Amino acid sequence: MATGIGVLAREALMVEARQTCELLEAMFRRRADLASVVVADSGRLGLVMRGAFDQTMSGPYGYGRALWGPRPVAMAADWSPLRLSANTTVAAASHLLRTRAEQHRYDDILVDLDGGGIGTVSAARLFDALANEFADRAIRDELTGLVNRAHFLDLLVAACGSADFGGDRVVVVFLDLDGMKRINDSRGHQAGDLVLANVGRQLREAARPGEVAARLGGDEFAVLSRIPRQVAAEPTALELGRRYLLAIAARDGRHDPAVHPYASVGVAVSGQRSDPQTLVSEADMAMYRAKQGGGNQVELAVGVEAGLGWDLEAVDRTVAQAVQYGELRMHYQPIVRIADRAVVSVEALVRWQHPTMGLISPGRFLPGARRGGHLPLLDRWVLQQACTDLVERTARLGAAAPPRVNVNLSPPTLAGDFDGLVVSTLQRSGLRPDRLRLELPEDADLQTLAGAGPRLERLIAHGVGVTLDDMGAGSTSLRYLSTLTIHGIKIDQAFVAGLLHNPRDHTVVKLLTDLGHGLGLHVTAEGVETAEQLSALAALGVGYAQGYHLAAPQPLDALCSTLAVTAGGHGRP
Repeated sequence: MATGIGVLAREALMVEARQTCELLEAMFRRRADLASVVVADSGRLGLVMRGAFDQTMSGPYGYGRALWGPRPVAMAADWSPLRLSANTTVAAASHLLRTRAEQHRYDDILVDLDGGGIGTVSAARLFDALANEFADRAIRDELTGLVNRAHFLDLLVAACGSADFGGDRVVVVFLDLDGMKRINDSRGHQAGDLVLANVGRQLREAARPGEVAARLGGDEFAVLSRIPRQVAAEPTALELGRRYLLAIAARDGRHDPAVHPYASVGVAVSGQRSDPQTLVSEADMAMYRAKQGGGNQVELAVGVEAGLGWDLEAVDRTVAQAVQYGELRMHYQPIVRIADRAVVSVEALVRWQHPTMGLISPGRFLPGARRGGHLPLLDRWVLQQACTDLVERTARLGAAAPPRVNVNLSPPTLAGDFDGLVVSTLQRSGLRPDRLRLELPEDADLQTLAGAGPRLERLIAHGVGVTLDDMGAGSTSLRYLSTLTIHGIKIDQAFVAGLLHNPRDHTVVKLLTDLGHGLGLHVTAEGVETAEQLSALAALGVGYAQGYHLAAPQPLDALCSTLAVTAGGHGRP
């Protein structure tokens, strides 16, 4: 649930409007922690910010104190401060503060506290809370409060990694609710949402220390657990599955028994080698067997080994060889201007044409490349290929070629001498710097981005564009907006997906759009899947978009064939 700003507020220090400015200045000198005071005058409230007040008292040529000292504080106060109720959400308060006049955009907010009285919240504390909410939103399912699918899979990858070094066996419990279609059809989706929220609470209460419950989507849930190697796996896994089965089946009197669900449960336990995708797939298949058997029961898959068709560890060891043997392929996804659908750039996305496994998506080999330390090598290859491709297509197609290309840089690359790499690549390929845009990842920590700042500024001065990717997925990029010269932001697709049916996602998209425009940045929405989403984004003022509704990632030759037919004006993303 979104946080009300009342929990962020500190009790305001009140002064009378007739008090003199020299007395207030003395008060500020005594209280180094005091950032503002609230001024009271016959029922109305004003605000004096310390910084602006100090400037007033200093005044031009040092005469401010002589002029202002005897005057009443009322003359130095802002009598139209932003004043909100304690239950105003952090996102809503941030939006209202960001849209104020520039000179008051970072003033404190007045808060009407629930128990009476007035509090204040600083802009810095408010925006920090907003960053924390975004970070929590990136790992939580809003309806149930459980871990979401993406974070669950991240935790599972980490668990499998530690298990392969002699750790515990990894267990995945896959739960699918029985009877949800009946509940939704007979009682409506609102009743169905209440059921899902209740299941989330039951799973949280059933979880023991070290166990993580997640909602994977729809009426599918999962639990991540571990079994010590010396403990018998089958009875322990069966007890684990039954515990969660009974948790969902339990009736506590708080909900209508007519809409109470049951569950089919599949449990997969790793063998000597752990593979996260294999474990999830085996647990899913075990759940399906339980459902085929009538539901409300548990099926086991014990001793699951890595490899459904191929071994991820083998892939991890040969990512560098994929570069050496020319097995990598580039696909490109257009970024379009919503107003006229003109293609303004293309994002470079790498694929692996494996000789025996076929075309492999990056989600399958990038985690291994990260563990193997191969991401800088991949980044170099993608950067060189993307720049070369764009130069070649421009020579062939002229104005019908994409005007720019977006290339992602991974955190390990950002930690190195990447500015020299980019400049030398541009020189070798012959691509103009203003046709390249670098995308900075949300998963780069603040220290990495801070260290990369001078190198990024050098590239920006050279003409290269910089975009912050996946805005809203975490707190890093939000904190970094004020310290780096960038040109655009990309709104994370998770918020775009919920834009039409989730008011909070809608608010976040609007907030990020207004934030981008307020900073003079170009705003792009990722993951646009429907015409309705595109229309809603246009109504919110989002200028650019990419996603399968507009075009899927595809080889550049195929993409350019389309662009040659639909060539039109190009804009700046």
